[in-house]
Amino acid sequence: MRSVLNISWIIIALLLCARCTWIYAEIDAEIGLDVEGNGFHRTLIYRVDFKNLTNNCQVAIYMELPSALYVNVDEVADLRRRGTSTVCSTGETDVELFMEKAGRQNVTTCASLSRTKNHQSWSILTIPVHQRYQYAHETGGYANVTLPMPKLLLGCQERIKEYRVSKTDLCEPCVDLATKWREIPYRMLSSRDYIWPIPVGNKSVSLFVTCITLSATVIGAIFIGYAMRTSIRAKED
Repeated sequence: MRSVLNISWIIIALLLCARCTWIYAEIDAEIGLDVEGNGFHRTLIYRVDFKNLTNNCQVAIYMELPSALYVNVDEVADLRRRGTSTVCSTGETDVELFMEKAGRQNVTTCASLSRTKNHQSWSILTIPVHQRYQYAHETGGYANVTLPMPKLLLGCQERIKEYRVSKTDLCEPCVDLATKWREIPYRMLSSRDYIWPIPVGNKSVSLFVTCITLSATVIGAIFIGYAMRTSIRAKED
């Protein structure tokens, strides 16, 4: 009798393991991107959807920004304090540097997954991104910056052995949300790269602009001095 029970428990355990393996092997992930804002300041909004994911997991998006783009560390720290969004970064922190002088910046945004029926999970992750100024070129115009593709990572309570542990260095506090983060392949809903045009000054007209600026400054100074002198004389009279 005991041998029959033991065999039954072994069969049940094998079936459960097979079921878990099937669920995790079939994780289906896709990412959609919306961009809010215009000009030099925009917000990247990523919606991440998972199918056949039954575990309680944290999700993170990791990006290596080019030197033409940056996140403001004070801004994202304020977002964390208010509980609006969990974003952190490593690398360049000086927001005043021109693109040619700035280093790269690695950005991570993370959150808990919300679960729906039919083993589906989702989360919305946001990153506020800004453009850096560039030195003027001979012809001016625009320089196009292509937004890099992000890495998608999962940090789950249980092991998902079908996906390797990521060697990506996430920043705090995101790195502390899970013991191990695993990189997950995904489909991007938009087949086109997001291209961000950045206006560049025209170097050929720099002398003209300098002369106009100096002339305006001198005329303004003369006008202010004359107004101050007139006011002083009026008070004396």
